[in-house]
Amino acid sequence: MSSINCPWYKADIGTRLNPKIKRIYNKWSGITDEELVNHLHRFRDKAWPQGEYPCVGQWQFLLPSISTFPAYNDLVICARGGLTVLDLGCFFGQNLRLFAAEGMSTEQFFATDKTDVAWKLGYDLFRDDPEGKTSKNKMDAVFIKGDFLDRESELQLLNGRVDIIIACQFLHLFTAEQQIITARRIVELSVPGTIVIGYQRGETEAQEVETAWGTMYHHSPESFREMWGQVGKETGTKWKVEIDLVDVTEWGLKEEDTEWMPKDQRKGINFTLTRQK
Repeated sequence: MSSINCPWYKADIGTRLNPKIKRIYNKWSGITDEELVNHLHRFRDKAWPQGEYPCVGQWQFLLPSISTFPAYNDLVICARGGLTVLDLGCFFGQNLRLFAAEGMSTEQFFATDKTDVAWKLGYDLFRDDPEGKTSKNKMDAVFIKGDFLDRESELQLLNGRVDIIIACQFLHLFTAEQQIITARRIVELSVPGTIVIGYQRGETEAQEVETAWGTMYHHSPESFREMWGQVGKETGTKWKVEIDLVDVTEWGLKEEDTEWMPKDQRKGINFTLTRQK
């Protein structure tokens, strides 16, 4: 599919650069306002051929993400104390840079994805390659490549060690059955007090959805709560589930960004999970 004809390719950044996100590039990356838009356009042109995903075509890597969540400020304060943070399906690593710009040490950061292509591109996006001689700041997070559902991957080294787990647009990539397995895997990584925070596609009524990227399952708030209740019973853990059903435009998408989506599939869920035992 060519860039010109792709429904989720938006040629111009327009008004998609949120002030909170612009601050990351100014403060963490050292990119001035004058050069920022051109930098982002050059980067998006470089990243687009790597997969032609909506998150690239629609500039979704610029969404304010979890920074708009009620729990965010308290999470930042806690994380500055040296907590271990893991970003699931990290892509460019934009959520870890959000934390880094808040003054957290990146030495306790971990990131994982099936391939390292997007992660490596993230060094160009944020100009923070740990090997770069001119980087203003350096991203020292450990990247772990692999299938999250593979219990023999290097992620097992983090079992029982992770305090904050970021899961933005991640769980919905799996089927209903796979999401239960994924939730169990998250439990293995967690400790009492662990917070799992993120957002993903969701619906008023839970449903399986066929997409260009495979079969996904869009939870409703009720089915999401039920899944974590089930997983809690199976693993002997207890989770507090805070969840909101939102329109995807509340994430920062523009109305034109939703035109390719079926009208009954323009919802999402924002969630914060806290392991209580």
